[in-house]
Amino acid sequence: MVTSNPDIIKNGIPDIQAVENLLRQFDAGAIRLSRLKRYYEGQHDILSRTRLSGLPNNRLSHAYPRYIAQVSAAYLLGEPVRVEGPEPGATALRGLLLRASADSIDIDLAIDQAVYGRAVSLCYEEKGYLPYVCALNPQNAFVVYDDTVAHDPLFGVYLTGLGKDRQITVYTDRAVITWPKADKKPLIRPHPFQSLPMVEYRNGADAHGDFEDVLTLIDAYNLLSCDRLNDRQQFSDALLVLTGVMGIDVMGGDGLNAMERLRQEKTLALPDASSRAEWLVKNPQERDIEVLRGALKEDIHKFSMTPDFSDERFSGNSSGIAIKYKLFNFDNRIKLKERYFITGLRERARAFCGWLKTREGISLNADELVFKLSRRLPVNELERAQCIRALSGILEEETLRFNSPLQDDPNRPLGTQKGEGVVQT
Repeated sequence: MVTSNPDIIKNGIPDIQAVENLLRQFDAGAIRLSRLKRYYEGQHDILSRTRLSGLPNNRLSHAYPRYIAQVSAAYLLGEPVRVEGPEPGATALRGLLLRASADSIDIDLAIDQAVYGRAVSLCYEEKGYLPYVCALNPQNAFVVYDDTVAHDPLFGVYLTGLGKDRQITVYTDRAVITWPKADKKPLIRPHPFQSLPMVEYRNGADAHGDFEDVLTLIDAYNLLSCDRLNDRQQFSDALLVLTGVMGIDVMGGDGLNAMERLRQEKTLALPDASSRAEWLVKNPQERDIEVLRGALKEDIHKFSMTPDFSDERFSGNSSGIAIKYKLFNFDNRIKLKERYFITGLRERARAFCGWLKTREGISLNADELVFKLSRRLPVNELERAQCIRALSGILEEETLRFNSPLQDDPNRPLGTQKGEGVVQT
């Protein structure tokens, strides 16, 4: 988290020298962000491994970072985010989010949150005076917070270009401020959002990526797999050890020495009974290697709290409660991510509410909105039906019908046929 004293903002414009100091604070974490991106894209450190010339050098990278990030992001947003609130403002807000394709942007944000430990979105207004939202690269964008215990957002910073051509754009709750490349005098353009249009979605208080804490385990898993394959390749390059045999390179009458005859005829004539020929090979301990590989794999899933769905414990006819116990730690981690993600969604909605007030004259308080994120889990319909049957006569019929696995539309009034509005009697 980049923090600053609120006094750097004067007349609604942050001091450019103070902003450049904050950029140095942000740049200190650039190497970390770059490494997380590399691992997510499959560019692991093992790919730069070198060995002596002539030795096999297999370099394998396992896509654990992509697996961990995408599984958690998909579980967090198994269904599109539902927004509920006071009408008619909530309906107008949902219309804006639908037009802006917010559902697809939310998936990008969830993946960035899992990879980098934080995601950044930006609300902007296109020609035609319509609001849109996009996901910014966390390597080029960040939000500055005040240095109080509240850590209220002050402004957002977006970087474009590299080196001397790098351009700084600052977003405040009232304007977009740009410092051109050659001129220090800022260009100020007001925006209609009445709130900070740049929002961060943190992945917890420490803003760690989902796979960041298991990178060393992934490196060890890559190294073990590569060495295992190298040993197999070296096994075919075994050395032939000859004991009590001299003159192996003497030419015979056919112009071939003993080593050449061995390569061609696959036979070797030893001079006497005390002579011996044997292969010098390395005997890999396959069982020990497999145990170590399994332990590393288990630790990667354990400490990243990401389930291994190929595990035998997820096979068979497991009950619903058994599956929930297996996903207990994973589900708790996602709930923590969800709280921070909803905080970001609320701040983004605050910007859209400001746009509605400015452009449409519709008042809507973002603090009154409710955000619902649904999960996608396998459901044991038979177990659920048996539970409903056991509760028949104890609970009301409407309650049982609402919880029935055959209830196709939870928003349809109970007791009505699909597509009809008449209550059955």
